[in-house]
Amino acid sequence: MTFRVGSCRVGVGIPFLTVVALMLALDRSGMAFAGLVCAAAHEAAHIFAMRALGELPEQMRFTAFGIDLVREEKRRSYYRDALVSLAGPAANLACAGFCLCLPGGRQSFYFAASLVLFGLNILPVTPLDGGQALRSVLCARIGQEKAERVVTAVSFVTLVPLAAAGFFTLLRTHWNFTLLLVVCYLTALLLLKRER
Repeated sequence: MTFRVGSCRVGVGIPFLTVVALMLALDRSGMAFAGLVCAAAHEAAHIFAMRALGELPEQMRFTAFGIDLVREEKRRSYYRDALVSLAGPAANLACAGFCLCLPGGRQSFYFAASLVLFGLNILPVTPLDGGQALRSVLCARIGQEKAERVVTAVSFVTLVPLAAAGFFTLLRTHWNFTLLLVVCYLTALLLLKRER
């Protein structure tokens, strides 16, 4: 399904709707809803940062793994890209801080979801916001080709201990494979990017 909001083309895929429906249908605790709210705050912060810098996304694609924002090329710069990339994790950190100010906020699902989204997205791994910000800053300083090599190396170095932690978690719990699945997904994205 595709539609326009102003000059932005929005595409919502069946996989995105399926994942959201499954999360809400299978979760009785409310954690999935809290995660979706925190993810929406994360993406809204990216759009707010773009707007604050005088641009809007040309296209938004809702996929099974999140939202892809396609930005205008004419107003972009490496440092603007870094700011836009870091806006999402910053919003999640701010939401976690806000939860701490509320009674019982530390035990809330919103606090946990905000911290998880912040911790995951701030990692210096290429597909994630932290990796995108690192790439942007390095491109401005050492050029795009060297920056790509450095960020790819940093991404793999970051993913190795995460894979070990995911495997250890799976062995200890016998069922929690979430971290290992995320690492496999990010590694696959990195490998596909290198092949291109």
